Amino acid sequence: MTSSYVLLDRDGTLIKHVPYLVNPELVELLPKVPEGLRYLKKLGFSFGIITNQSVIGRKLATIREVESVNNKVLNLLQQHEVVISFVSVCPHVPEDFCACRKPLPQLGLEAIEKYRIDAESSYMIGDMNLDIAFGQAIGCKTIGITNSTFGNPKPNYTAVDLLSAAKYIHSQMK
Repeated sequence: MTSSYVLLDRDGTLIKHVPYLVNPELVELLPKVPEGLRYLKKLGFSFGIITNQSVIGRKLATIREVESVNNKVLNLLQQHEVVISFVSVCPHVPEDFCACRKPLPQLGLEAIEKYRIDAESSYMIGDMNLDIAFGQAIGCKTIGITNSTFGNPKPNYTAVDLLSAAKYIHSQMK
């Protein structure tokens, strides 16, 4: 049996964007993130984070340091009764031309197989065009979190925060 997921970008979607974040003490959930995720949880969705972390490839952080930041995010969300099933990280810089860096679909396709995700009933939410392109490449509906406009590709919906994204998703289920 497959499951419906909301796949999430990390920086700028779940937490305040801090360039080359390596210090877990600087992790700060964005407004309405816990409320939005709890709303989606009540609708039956599971969650995964898929994030590009070139800070590793740039040798500005170790994998362990990035994992400590990710663990801080997971712990903060758990305090709000939200459990993330998995975190997938691309550690490469764009110049590596790897297959796992969003917008390329490798991490998403691996997650779909491993976690038995039903892509058609799932969503990718992110704050950048590459998140939208990634979501489309793996067959998910897409939502852009932003205060500005997206270029191409266009998301299915643009929301100001995760709670408004959750309400949109609910409206599409009726």
